[in-house]
Amino acid sequence: MATPRAKDLYRLRAATAECVNAQARNRGLQRLPVRGQAKVRCVALLFALAHNLMRSIVLMPKMFSDTQAPCAIGPGTA
Repeated sequence: MATPRAKDLYRLRAATAECVNAQARNRGLQRLPVRGQAKVRCVALLFALAHNLMRSIVLMPKMFSDTQAPCAIGPGTA
């Protein structure tokens, strides 16, 4: 962690991974209500699926907004 590159990587991790962990805790993933490795894996995968679905719902309007640059190939350019 002494090098500048390592500090940049840690800062990037804090902006991405820690945010996901905090959201999972806010949504109730404090303690796992199940026992066993297979059941814990299922709960973790369900939380990951729910997180990805919620992120895609937030990002979907941005992907299809009209503010993007027009496509270079359009009507009359072929």
